[in-house]
Amino acid sequence: MAQIREIKRRIKSINNTAKVTHAMELVSAAKMRKSQEAALASRPYTGALTEILNEVKSKSEKSHTLLKTKDAPNKMIILITSDRGLVGGLNINLFREIAKSELKNIKFVVVGKKGQNFAAKTGSDLIAGFVSDEQETLDLARTLTKIAVDAYQNSEVNSVRIMYPNFQSTVKQIPALTQLLPIEMQTVNSESSTVNHSDLLLEPSADRILESILPHFVLTKIYQTLLEAKASEHSARMVAMKNATDAASDLVDDLTLTYNQARQEAITKELLDIITAQSAFE
Repeated sequence: MAQIREIKRRIKSINNTAKVTHAMELVSAAKMRKSQEAALASRPYTGALTEILNEVKSKSEKSHTLLKTKDAPNKMIILITSDRGLVGGLNINLFREIAKSELKNIKFVVVGKKGQNFAAKTGSDLIAGFVSDEQETLDLARTLTKIAVDAYQNSEVNSVRIMYPNFQSTVKQIPALTQLLPIEMQTVNSESSTVNHSDLLLEPSADRILESILPHFVLTKIYQTLLEAKASEHSARMVAMKNATDAASDLVDDLTLTYNQARQEAITKELLDIITAQSAFE
């Protein structure tokens, strides 16, 4: 009987856990849809801005400081992680990618509590740390842009890169390391181009436009990255909670079978005791 009571207790406990994970799955699914829509909606703007930057750069005669390489010993990595766990291997995959590279002479700017913990454990040089939900995404992007641009313009670092979980699909988020500074001109597929270059009129001049558009380009890249990371986080958490709920359901089925077998065994034993006692009186 003690074994049966223990199995019943475990079944009840697992059912309660499954209710929690299922509720978290539903919440993450709702957040996932919103974050995915935001990330996908901003991609065309980022692509169009890249095309315009390429066009303006080709007509400019000046070389902006954000395009020049810097002679500095340190590098900067902006690491974007989640604040909370229960996201499967999302954060672990980011940390593995960073661990593959030499951590010396790297200054970290971290978004997310998990990334801050990683920087502290590895003894990395942490310039600034942010909680991803403490600011609006655009405000956070502006803050990160100012930190990155100021450090690069002052020759404190020779490059600025951003590490984040790139959103591919609901079940696939891969670590991505993208260079922000110095800005590299990207090749754009002419067939997928959204800008009619023949209609571009540059006023007041290509040099003046380049001066203004480069910091905005960095801001846009960081903002897009934050949206991609948020979509990846909610997608990973939704999948992790669904897997946890399914695993709990399978475990309850196994325990229920064990419970029925133990109960049947106890009933059979009681019947045998009754039959044995009856035979003794005959």
